[in-house]
Amino acid sequence: MTRSAGTRIGIVIAALAAMVAALLPSGPAAAVGGCAISGASATGFVGQQQILSVVNCNDSTLVTATYPNGASQDVLIGTTSGPNGQAIWTPNQVGVANLSLNGTPWAGVLATSTIRQVPTQTTIAAPNTAQVGVPTLITVTVQSQSPSSYVPTGQVTVRDASGATVTTMGLTPSSGVNGQSFAYWRWTPPSTGTFTFQASYAGDSNALASTSPVDVVAATTSGNTISLTAPGTITQGVPALLTATVVPLNVQGSVGFTLNGAPISASVPLVNGVATFLWTPKVAGTVTLGANYMTNGGRSGSTTDTVTIAPGPTSPDAITLTQPGFGTWAPNGVYTRGNGTSFTFQAATLSGSPVMLSTKGAGPCSVTGLTLTVTAGSGQCSLIAQSAGSAGYQPVTQTYTVLAAPGQQTATLAAPPSGRFNKGRTIRLQNANQGVTNANQNITWRISNGGNRCRLRFPANGAVNVQLQRPGQCTVVARARAVKGQWKEFRLQRTYTAR
Repeated sequence: MTRSAGTRIGIVIAALAAMVAALLPSGPAAAVGGCAISGASATGFVGQQQILSVVNCNDSTLVTATYPNGASQDVLIGTTSGPNGQAIWTPNQVGVANLSLNGTPWAGVLATSTIRQVPTQTTIAAPNTAQVGVPTLITVTVQSQSPSSYVPTGQVTVRDASGATVTTMGLTPSSGVNGQSFAYWRWTPPSTGTFTFQASYAGDSNALASTSPVDVVAATTSGNTISLTAPGTITQGVPALLTATVVPLNVQGSVGFTLNGAPISASVPLVNGVATFLWTPKVAGTVTLGANYMTNGGRSGSTTDTVTIAPGPTSPDAITLTQPGFGTWAPNGVYTRGNGTSFTFQAATLSGSPVMLSTKGAGPCSVTGLTLTVTAGSGQCSLIAQSAGSAGYQPVTQTYTVLAAPGQQTATLAAPPSGRFNKGRTIRLQNANQGVTNANQNITWRISNGGNRCRLRFPANGAVNVQLQRPGQCTVVARARAVKGQWKEFRLQRTYTAR
């Protein structure tokens, strides 16, 4: 079959096109001879490693990552012999990186990757407890995430619970830890209590800012979660108050106290983080006091304190208890006091220690401080006076017996004292708002030897008067009945002479 000239020309053009197509790259990821790069991430982070697959390229070919500012980073294809290999690329700055093959006629861009600031994680590390007055190491670390080998630069700021700045520090690369920086300072607790810290990293051009979780430090006198305090001076035979404090103060649980490892108390409940125990040492010398706690949630801890106990005093203390207007009460004495009696003792001791008053068992008495009040008209109570002793004196306890008797009723009345008055005079005996005793008993009035010389008058307002009608004496008597076993009868007598 004979082809036309036009047909022959078309065949030639098609053949030339095929030859040109064979010489051109097949796609944006191909180079001369089919050399191509794949595996680049569309987006990535500074310091985050990318593994590039390089196909049909010479092993000596370099892959170049070029940034818009002209900076470049060359990475070597892996040493695997043959046409295929790998290029390991670690972006070192933010921006759009263009990946190309170096040293080939077709060094155009084969892939792009947008590199962003790497996220970070900031942490602050402090011990759970610290000792008051002792420097405590607190460390802040900033770690690149994703993972990334980028080492964050810049500063961290530490703030307290109120948001006030505690310190600002520059970061230092961490030795042997990839993608991490650190800073530290030594903080000295000023007092006991709970202290809160939080660290913030400001970020840099390649790393994002981050803030740490809150860290809480409990400062105690021992540097432990529990502290034990005792009096500065402890004497054999003299009670000493031991105090254990557990942090945080809202913890619930109990404390047990020990002497040289052996228990000396039952479990003492914690109240606002504090438990106390009054302990009387029986021997002198150097001993180890201890306190162990257990919370309701199962947390526990312990501490010890070495103390020296001085030899005990040589003589007992003595208490002098004086009732104003009466005199000194003798130890083991028996004293009768009426219902409603209340007075405040004057107390003194040889040691100078304060006197503590209390009552033992049920009885008709109550004590507040040094004030004794008889609250009934019968029965008895034991009054206890105690001194803790000091200054070479042993503690002492003295006991007194109080017998309660019916009290004397009292009342406020208007009746003037006995005396001489003019005939016809009306004398006010009781105002309208009077007429009841302190035992809530009504008062009645009568004339005992007045004859017809005087007469009681009872105005409508509730008052009581006596009118002196004739010359001579007039005796009036006010009375309120007794309350059996509680109050005596009330009686008031006045004699008025009319002239």
